[in-house]
Amino acid sequence: MTKTQKVDRRSFLVLLAGTGAVANAQIMNRFAKSPVSDERQPLSYFNVYRGNTHSHTIFTWTHGAHRSKPMPKLNEPTEFKSHWKVPPGTDWKDWNTINLNPDDYTNLQGLPANHYRLAKENGYDFYATTDHSQEPSLQPVSKDNPCWEITQRTADEYTTKDFVAIPGFEYSRNVKTNGGRGHLTVLNTSEYVNADHGQRGPVPAWPGARWSIPQFYNWAKTAKPRQNKGCVVVGFNHPQVNQYDDWDNIDPEIVKRISTFELHTGYKWTRWEAYIRALNKGWKVAPIGVYDNHNIDAITDPDGFPPTQVLAHDLSLESITRALSERRTFVSWIKGVELRYAVNGSIMGSTIKRSDRYAFEIKINTRASHPDERVSKIQVLKNHSAGKDDCEVAAEITLDGNRDEVIWTPEVKDEGSSFYLLRVLHLCDGMKERKPKMVGSTISAPVWVEA
Repeated sequence: MTKTQKVDRRSFLVLLAGTGAVANAQIMNRFAKSPVSDERQPLSYFNVYRGNTHSHTIFTWTHGAHRSKPMPKLNEPTEFKSHWKVPPGTDWKDWNTINLNPDDYTNLQGLPANHYRLAKENGYDFYATTDHSQEPSLQPVSKDNPCWEITQRTADEYTTKDFVAIPGFEYSRNVKTNGGRGHLTVLNTSEYVNADHGQRGPVPAWPGARWSIPQFYNWAKTAKPRQNKGCVVVGFNHPQVNQYDDWDNIDPEIVKRISTFELHTGYKWTRWEAYIRALNKGWKVAPIGVYDNHNIDAITDPDGFPPTQVLAHDLSLESITRALSERRTFVSWIKGVELRYAVNGSIMGSTIKRSDRYAFEIKINTRASHPDERVSKIQVLKNHSAGKDDCEVAAEITLDGNRDEVIWTPEVKDEGSSFYLLRVLHLCDGMKERKPKMVGSTISAPVWVEA
C-alpha cells in the first residue's frame, strides 16, 4: 500500500509572479517538446469553455416547467401551469398543436431556438438540447421526424464563431428488468433511438420499455457524427450508485464510447459514490455538471453559470465534441475557476502507459476579483489500493490561499494504480461538522493507466 506522499511546497509549488514568466513557461512545457496530438499538447494549448450538455425543450411534452404536474399517460394529460404564457394555438391535451414559432415563447419553456438564443445572450460558449426520445413529439422514431429535424436544423442556425449549438437526445430506460435502468444523453448524431418504442417489432403501448441498455450500448458503439463533423458524445445521466445493471455489460468498445458522467445537476448535490463506483468498475468517464433543465429559466438565473466545463483549443463543434469525447472536463462549484493538468506529459482525460513514476503538472486559476475562491488544498486521488469501492490520497498539499494562480508539480511513485484525478478545495468551501465537504468544489477528469 502506497502511503500518502508528503509534499514540500517549496519544491513543488510555483507561485506565478511577473518576473517568473520564463521559468514558468519552461515548467509548463516540460513534456511538450514534440506534441503529436491534443493528448501531448502543453497546458497552455487548451482554453476553458463553458456550457450545458443536458436540457429539455417543449418537445419533452409530457413534463417540464410548462406542466402543472407530469403526465402519467398520454391519454391522461395534465394542464399547463397558470402563469405560463401559452403560445397561440397550443392545446395542453394535444402535442400535435405545439406552436413552432420561437417568438411566441416568453417564459418557462420554449423551443430549441429559445434555449440557444438565451444561452448565447447569457455568455454560454456551447449548449445542447437533449429531449427525451420516448416523447410523443419524437414518434415515430426517424431521422425525418419533424421535431427531430427542427432540433437538428436549429442547432445549425445558431452555431456561430462564438457559440456552438449541439443537437442531442436522452435515452431513458425506466425499468429494472432486461439489462437494468438508467438514462444517457447522446450528442451530435443524425439518428436517435428510444427505450420506450418498439423499433424492432410491434410498437408497445407508451411508456412500455423495449430497448434494453445492452441494445443501446451496441447501437452507441457504431453511432456516427451528424454531417461527419465532430464526435459523438455519450454520457451517463444523473446516475445512482447501482444503476445500469450495477455498471455491468461493459466491454472495451463501449468503454471507449461513453465518456461523461453527470456528477452534479444544478450545483445542488454530488454523485460522488456513484462516480467512484463507475470508475472502479472499469468505466472511463469524466465528470461534468449539467442543468437537466426542463425550462428556459435556468439559463437566465443571475446566480447560475454554465455547468459543463471542457478544455479545448478553440470554440467549434469539432473541438467541443472532441474535448467531451476525449474526457477533457472538470466540475466546479466555483464560477470562473480554470483547471488544467497533465501526467507524464499527457493531458487530463488521457490513458497513459504504466510506470513507477508519475509526474504531474497542475495549473489552477481563480478570479482575482474573488479572493475567497482561492485554492486552499489540492489532492491527487487514486483508486483504493485495497480494492475498496472508494479512492485514496496519493499526494496532497495545503496552501495559504494567497494566490489566484497556482502551479503544483508533484511526483507520485506508484506501480499499481489504474487512475488518478484531482480534488481541489477552495477557501469558500462549505463546512460540515467542521470538516470540508467530502467532494471538494473542483473535481477533474482522471488520467487512466494502461492495464
